[in-house]
Amino acid sequence: MVEFHIVALLAMLPLSLGILQSAFLVTENHHIDHAAFMAARAGATANGKPESMRGEFAKAMTPLFVSSDTPVDRSNVARKVLEAYGRATFDFAAYGTMRILSPDTDAQDDFAEQRQGRRVIPNDSLEYRGAGRGPRSGKSLQEANVLQVEFTYCRPLIVPFVRQMLIGLLRRIDLAAAHQRCYLAGRVPVVSVGTAPMQSDFLVP
Repeated sequence: MVEFHIVALLAMLPLSLGILQSAFLVTENHHIDHAAFMAARAGATANGKPESMRGEFAKAMTPLFVSSDTPVDRSNVARKVLEAYGRATFDFAAYGTMRILSPDTDAQDDFAEQRQGRRVIPNDSLEYRGAGRGPRSGKSLQEANVLQVEFTYCRPLIVPFVRQMLIGLLRRIDLAAAHQRCYLAGRVPVVSVGTAPMQSDFLVP
């Protein structure tokens, strides 16, 4: 009996808590993958504007922030969802980053042109445009019209005991500066890339 309790305390309990925390992280990872895709799709129709993508990302993450001490019904659902969206927006602003991977600055230099006082990568009539590759990016105009956006989101761990162990372990093996910021905040980084073909001219910053 004593041996069973020792094994349960030192082995089975941490293992069970670790599995539970991993399940929470997998669920959140699915949410973040979906949010990254929705953000990329929003950017594809909004000239690749970062504010449009951040807003759509927070909107897709809103379900993780819905909480209520009272039942949610028709009388309060709109308010609860709006509050959750506000919390999601604030949380990502504090603990998340967004980076446009494509089109990168080389592709922008290769294909940007002036339109109505703005520098853009054109999106119209791509099937009739040449497929030559830019000298700096090595990509074609068609490839430059594929939007790729990387989101890094520091998510909290909520399972006690395992939380401290996992963060302490990751801080020692993952030395990336951006990720260390997550660990110092008691969170872990979750990275996802959203991809969507551009449906509008990409606005070059």
